[in-house]
Amino acid sequence: MKIRPYTNADRGRLESFLRRQVTFAAMNEQTPDAFCLENVADFEAEGTVSLLAEADEGVVAIADLLRRHPVDGSLWLGLFVVDERFHGNGVAQILYEQLEREQMLPHHSVFRLGVLPHNERAYRFWERQGYVYEKDSVTARGDAVHVLKKEGKA
Repeated sequence: MKIRPYTNADRGRLESFLRRQVTFAAMNEQTPDAFCLENVADFEAEGTVSLLAEADEGVVAIADLLRRHPVDGSLWLGLFVVDERFHGNGVAQILYEQLEREQMLPHHSVFRLGVLPHNERAYRFWERQGYVYEKDSVTARGDAVHVLKKEGKA
């Protein structure tokens, strides 16, 4: 699988991917269309590094990174979504390890992310990656999240 930067030419493929993620959209209390619109806008906004992970099947995952948070200075993984077709088979693990190695560690050694409180599966996944609970917070959209933190290898 290859992880590469998103470009505006990828918009149709990104939209198709996002509309297939009905479980993640529902967890965010959004319709697939609303989930798609919000995340396409985030991908096309300045200030973050937006990435696509591709395989023969097309786009299999997306990630959006804020390389240096203006308040805490750490790298934030704002979004990491693996296509629902690949849940439970190790693809997320492989992709996250590649993402961390290629896109995160070269830029920072402290990583943070937010997990929705009711997303226990994601919480367990991030714990397996070495993240630990830091605090509760609220996103810019007004969602309560558990902030998890990981000290990367320098």
